[in-house]
Amino acid sequence: MNSEMNYEMIMENSLSSVTEGLNIGNFAVDKLCRIVKANKIAGEILIKEKIQGMNVLQVIHNEFKELNSIFQDSYDGISIVNMNGVVTRLNKAFERVTGLKIEKVLGVNLYDVQKKGHYFDPDVALKVLETGKPVTILQKLASGKEIMAIGNPVFNNKGEVVRVVVNFRDITELRQLQEELRQTQELNAQYLFEMESLRERYTKEHCVIFKSKEMEKIIELATRVSIVESPVLIQGESGVGKEIIANMLHNLNPKRRKHPMVKVNCGAIPQELMESEFFGYESGAFTGASKSGKPGYFELANKGTIFLDEIGELPLGLQVKLLRVLQGQEVTRVGGVKTIKVDVRVVAATNRDLEPMVKENSFREDLFYRINVIPIRIPSLRERRDDITPLLFHFLDIYNKKYNLKKSLSDEVVDYLTRYDWPGNVRELINLIERLVVTTDIQQITLESLPQKYRIEKNDNLYRVKQMNLTVAVEELEKFLVTRALNLHKSTYKAAKVLGVSQSTVVRMAKKYKLTSSNC
Repeated sequence: MNSEMNYEMIMENSLSSVTEGLNIGNFAVDKLCRIVKANKIAGEILIKEKIQGMNVLQVIHNEFKELNSIFQDSYDGISIVNMNGVVTRLNKAFERVTGLKIEKVLGVNLYDVQKKGHYFDPDVALKVLETGKPVTILQKLASGKEIMAIGNPVFNNKGEVVRVVVNFRDITELRQLQEELRQTQELNAQYLFEMESLRERYTKEHCVIFKSKEMEKIIELATRVSIVESPVLIQGESGVGKEIIANMLHNLNPKRRKHPMVKVNCGAIPQELMESEFFGYESGAFTGASKSGKPGYFELANKGTIFLDEIGELPLGLQVKLLRVLQGQEVTRVGGVKTIKVDVRVVAATNRDLEPMVKENSFREDLFYRINVIPIRIPSLRERRDDITPLLFHFLDIYNKKYNLKKSLSDEVVDYLTRYDWPGNVRELINLIERLVVTTDIQQITLESLPQKYRIEKNDNLYRVKQMNLTVAVEELEKFLVTRALNLHKSTYKAAKVLGVSQSTVVRMAKKYKLTSSNC
């Protein structure tokens, strides 16, 4: 054998008879040697070694001991039944699985048991003896245990069943786990249904108006995280509705909605009063302090929610103290020494981009990561134009009811306002609708009623005119005007009337530019 190659010899012994009789001296041990190289079998050698006398007895003893250990240490309960239906062997696990004493079962004839109706159901072993085929049945014991009994036949050389080996497995725990899983799945489905119902009811009752996919995702996320306690950072431009989302997070939380929601505008508090306002103060803490002291925002929000609006306006000194409160959930009043435990969920909001502020060291990095566990970014109104029309009519309805009027918006007004970029977002839209409702004399609000800045045409194609020759520019303008007319009036007849051309001309242009009333 090549000395440069490393081999490992693995030897397995097995007892075999080399005679037909019972001569105890005519036994041999088969020694199977496997040659292993690099964890792979490179070859096998079978060696047959005769053994005699006491050596044979020793081998038999060892074999029996090993097989008995395997039999007794099996996790399943095992019974051996002979061809006459008599239980000849049982292992230790049989008693644990079935709850029956071994001494009361060993030696019992199952045919007699079947007649008398004692013991557990013996059908599995008897059916195997009758059919000669494996049989599996479920048995429920008087103790309430549910057992799976699996019977397998053992055949002699003539093909006759001489033994039945029955494995008993306790599936009670498995059934319980299945039931628990089923109940959990039902609860989960019920929870999802209730959360969706609660979201729909809340958005309807609190006039959360949206149509766009972008806002639908925001509302779904807010609903999902409302039931947890993690801090939330809401980001978005001024007027996009950050406070509405904060209200949702509080009101949909089953634990906190029964307790206060304290709203704090961090940019509106004088710097010298911030610490006492946030954390409260004790009697005599400073000149003019109340004799009874005063609880701070965190104490007032105990068991509820604190909404820190414009958190980017906090000075660095207060950021350190705020971080300590968020980490320890405890406050110390100004002028006090005793810590007060608080249980508060923190929802923060800002219209500033905090990450550049972190890099500029104007906002603490550790505080940023502490409040930014669940970020929610609300897109601006110009990023979700599908929401503009529903919002227009919603607030038109509100102010009509408020002032007992019946104003309406013309199609042109809706078209122009949908194209407007709304730098002030929803807040600007609300203010404009109220102004139009109370200042317009006529019943329908027309284009002439709009302030000039809302009548500026927004179309990217027109902005490219400077880079076009006359023919292309005329086509762009023609396409834009026809598209806009079709969108507003929904028919080629009305579009032709507005444009001052024949209906056939509009049809020809629509075909030329592949337009429909939905192209914009």
